[in-house]
Amino acid sequence: MDEEPTVENPSLRMLGFMATVFGGHFICYGLIRCSKLTTARNPGFTAHQICFFFSMAYCAVIGCWLWANRAHDLKDRVYGHLRPANLLCEFNCAFQIYDLIVSLLVPTLRHFDRIAHHTVAGILAYWSYKYHLLLYYSIFFFGVSEVSSIFLTFVEFFKEFPSLRDQDLNPFLSQVNEHSRTMFAVLFIAIRVVYWPYVSMQFWFDSLGALTNGGAHPVEITCVLLANIGLTLLQFHWGTIILRQIHKKLCVDRRLPVDQKEGYASIDGTGFPMHSTHKEDTPLMHKMDP
Repeated sequence: MDEEPTVENPSLRMLGFMATVFGGHFICYGLIRCSKLTTARNPGFTAHQICFFFSMAYCAVIGCWLWANRAHDLKDRVYGHLRPANLLCEFNCAFQIYDLIVSLLVPTLRHFDRIAHHTVAGILAYWSYKYHLLLYYSIFFFGVSEVSSIFLTFVEFFKEFPSLRDQDLNPFLSQVNEHSRTMFAVLFIAIRVVYWPYVSMQFWFDSLGALTNGGAHPVEITCVLLANIGLTLLQFHWGTIILRQIHKKLCVDRRLPVDQKEGYASIDGTGFPMHSTHKEDTPLMHKMDP
């Protein structure tokens, strides 16, 4: 059943989430920069990946738990209130602000598509927690869909530091890298390409019903519908690229040295591309990268 909104200060709590994420980033940044590890050559990126991993893991775990146990208690999937879902939106909004700022400051992450995504996603999360709007669907789009992003963290990390995934130098980490790529590809296709459209169709049906019946916040709902069109098309686009790269990897199995110069493109946790300036990568890795 729907929960009654409690009298709280969500903006203050969101600031607390932001302080936690930024605090974790600065601590990791300082420790990495003072170390003699390979990752010390790009401490901003490495600190971001650590924060990204824990943030996406939190969203994925909470989202999957709510989707399996609590989401269907909501009788009104457009305006119904569920406090854990509201907290998920608050955290996601805080994280998008963090990720936006870090993306502007760290050259490796500074790309227009990434910045545009964080801006749009932050606005959508803000509307959800501010107006208790579409909280049912926010559980999936801000929670369940981030399961694949957990493994994407490792994919991005090893791409930035190719020596760590060299099979001769680090056989264990090389296996971690390969398994992470496999899990990312499988989960991305299953959740963001297959299941995402099904949830989106239900989302459209409920949202159009609310608009037809003269429900509250029609402008916000309309904007969310338009955003869903773009995001869904992006899932299909990158899903197609991933399938193509999997096909190439299965059909062409050849390795070249880690120092082979080759560019690559990758996918952000929410399905948006980010083109790295780092050029050192193997063709095998390139085959798995959209």
